[in-house]
Amino acid sequence: MAHEEIKERIEELEAELKGTKVNKRTEMAVGQLKAKIAKLKEELEAKLSKGGSKGEGFAVKKEGDATVGLLGKPSVGKSTLLGKITNKESKIGAYEFTTLDCIPGLLHFKHTNLQILDLPGIIDKAADNRGFGKKVLSVVRACDLVVLVIDSRFELDEMDMLLRETKNAGIRFNQLRPNIDIKRTSNGGISVPLNNSEENIPYSLIEQVMHDMKYVNAEVIIHEKGVSVDDFIDACYGNLEYKRAMICLNKIDLFTPEQMKEKIALLNKHYPNYPLFGVSAESEINLDKLKDFIWDKLGFAWIYLKEARHEPDMSRPLVIKQGDTIERVCERIHKDMVDKFKYAKLKGTSAKFDWQRVGLDHKVEHNDIIEIYAR
Repeated sequence: MAHEEIKERIEELEAELKGTKVNKRTEMAVGQLKAKIAKLKEELEAKLSKGGSKGEGFAVKKEGDATVGLLGKPSVGKSTLLGKITNKESKIGAYEFTTLDCIPGLLHFKHTNLQILDLPGIIDKAADNRGFGKKVLSVVRACDLVVLVIDSRFELDEMDMLLRETKNAGIRFNQLRPNIDIKRTSNGGISVPLNNSEENIPYSLIEQVMHDMKYVNAEVIIHEKGVSVDDFIDACYGNLEYKRAMICLNKIDLFTPEQMKEKIALLNKHYPNYPLFGVSAESEINLDKLKDFIWDKLGFAWIYLKEARHEPDMSRPLVIKQGDTIERVCERIHKDMVDKFKYAKLKGTSAKFDWQRVGLDHKVEHNDIIEIYAR
């Protein structure tokens, strides 16, 4: 099918999906419709890629310890926010489409260098490349944290649009990649040795999706319980990115504290999985606390290195990510340290007792003090 034919077919199926009431009798049909839509979207992206329409991202070189993208509609204050929390000023004006390029700034904070990107405002149908949409969303896919900036005078439709366009661009916020294995096999048809989510994903749906993907013989293992049809289809189709995201509610000085409490409660009710923080970039309210909030959401941690018979330098922490192991610490110190590693001793939250002896696979925690012994 040509591009336009595929788009029309997607629109037809989406209209059919929207008009289908979801219940026990229709859940299989709904799953099949979602699978067909996902397959057509993947086919459309492949055709656009061949035609040179895909991959037109802004030329942004990733720098620092993490990249944070400021994403929102035009004129919500992203440019002002970037200028107030980093060393960069972008053109600012009270009209739409002020920023037509991706403006990077650098924030040095808590011994880390954070690259903050002021992204052009996105609008409805951005995932279909309206208003620079594909360029903007291609940068979002590369960010470590996405800050969804909205004006305190928001309508819920605004957040819904941001989430819809990012989802259509293959971006999933604040959720883990489903633990599903799909392997081609030489024979045996479509087999499912393990399905811990059988109540949501019946064999008939798995079989149909595999056949749509041109898998004649395949083994499908669903390790997790409670995997939804959407999650299963996500795992099968498309090149998805799973990202952390938060909401930054800007211009809070336009309303009274009581009014802001109501607005925050409304956002928390509709988007419970999104951490929320309120600021006023123009009036410089809560900006230092916002930096702390962003740092925490990026999952950073500090550890302190210590030489034997010496006190650690508590003024110079080594910045790592939560969940990092001793092996990752060694890699941060020197590229040869892992090969020379003998053992480590540590004191802190991750230790069962002071100066516990541990190996490379030990997970360290914030404020641990570590001695590393080499061969």
